[in-house]
Amino acid sequence: MPKKLIAITGGIGSGKSLVLETLEKAGHHTLSSDKIVKDLYKKPKIKRILKDLFPNAVKGETRLRIDYKTLSELAFKDKENNEGLTKAITPLVLEQILRKTKSKDGLVFVEVPLLFECGFADHFDNAIVVLRDKNERIESVKTRSNLTKEQVEKRMAFQVDYDKIDLSKYLVVINDKNTEDLKNKVLRLVSDLNK
Repeated sequence: MPKKLIAITGGIGSGKSLVLETLEKAGHHTLSSDKIVKDLYKKPKIKRILKDLFPNAVKGETRLRIDYKTLSELAFKDKENNEGLTKAITPLVLEQILRKTKSKDGLVFVEVPLLFECGFADHFDNAIVVLRDKNERIESVKTRSNLTKEQVEKRMAFQVDYDKIDLSKYLVVINDKNTEDLKNKVLRLVSDLNK
């Protein structure tokens, strides 16, 4: 089967990581944008870019160390900061995605949290969009990331509102029950893709 690049996206706390993990365990090629970002942040060149953007979030002069808590606070402080970080990092993430998936064949699933925000949808053959009730997403992220409701809502404000965009050409999965239900929905959806 020729390669089909499928993005996995959705708002913060929607269940994207669980979808990716489910597909990986089912034997599919998978890739996480979050992991790519973590790897990029280890590179001295990227640390220097981050230091230029957010001097308070990167400590040291020659051996640079990222203070991830401060970086996160600054990145979600306002639109200008968020756009600055997005412009600096996301083209490098896309470059890595395309490089790492180039030699793969069959279905290749890539978790891309900012698929629509960064205009990356055209680089993929299709996308699985994971939707979940906003309050459940907030509770999930509060627990997972030890954030307040206000902090989670601030992060959500930088993402597209999935209730207001046309998702008709994408594969939509509703995360509205439990973990097993979401896994089963995803595996059924993917078995249809293989036909």
